[in-house]
Amino acid sequence: MKPLLLSLLISVTAAVAGPEQLLNAGLLSPEIIQQIKPELGLTAEQESKMTALISEAKAKGSGAESALKEQQKTLQQMLRDPATTVETASDMLGKVLASEGEVKQLQLRTLLALRDVLTPEQQKKAVKLTLASKAVSAKADLQSTVMAKANKLRAAVDALTEKPTEAMAYRGQEIETMIKSGDWTSADAALDALIKDSGLNEPEEASAAPDFSTFEPGDTNLDALQSRFESVKERAQEIISIPVMRRMLKAKEAFEAAKAAQDATAVGRILTFAEKELDKK
Repeated sequence: MKPLLLSLLISVTAAVAGPEQLLNAGLLSPEIIQQIKPELGLTAEQESKMTALISEAKAKGSGAESALKEQQKTLQQMLRDPATTVETASDMLGKVLASEGEVKQLQLRTLLALRDVLTPEQQKKAVKLTLASKAVSAKADLQSTVMAKANKLRAAVDALTEKPTEAMAYRGQEIETMIKSGDWTSADAALDALIKDSGLNEPEEASAAPDFSTFEPGDTNLDALQSRFESVKERAQEIISIPVMRRMLKAKEAFEAAKAAQDATAVGRILTFAEKELDKK
């Protein structure tokens, strides 16, 4: 269980109201008050009263929290013991709930007392500052999340050592435009969709190329092979999936080797593999 001062707002929020309702009621944790203290313009008397309230809460809460911890520990041990009866477990649960209620009562009284030290104007200002701070923090967190996702995706594409396909580049540019315009929410959603479509998080075995010799060579006439190659090259620009890109790059290496060996049958088999890959899209 967290120390009292760190759990004040969290515990009372869960038991009494949501965070926004608490803020609108002017209920602020000591940590929040400390963060915005310069903007509130607290008097020496107000600071002294708040310090006294917090010290008193710590003194009263220390014993109650210790008792609660021991009761929770005892209850957990009882629940692991097959010999524990429903009645004894229920009695201990009642004690735990009673102790939790005592702690939450103290926490709520402390929050209310801290609120009452502030003037109505300070309470309104505190709520406004806190909400603004939360909004800024949430935006910063979203920006950090978006950039982390974008960098991870970019690193995976760069690792291919080939230029991104036209389809991948187009979607990447769309996301960059959203980021530059400050539309972080849309950028986050678009990144999630692109990450899913790209198979970025698929296991490594998804990128393994098959045994090309198992594919039929198809038409191995020189003109036909050239036509098939050009078609595969053009259609490959529509690929979004990174595992597919990796398999196609392995096919490209095998294709170049077969071409150098003037093995039309091998070339045909590799092209058949590539055609089947593209047909799956």
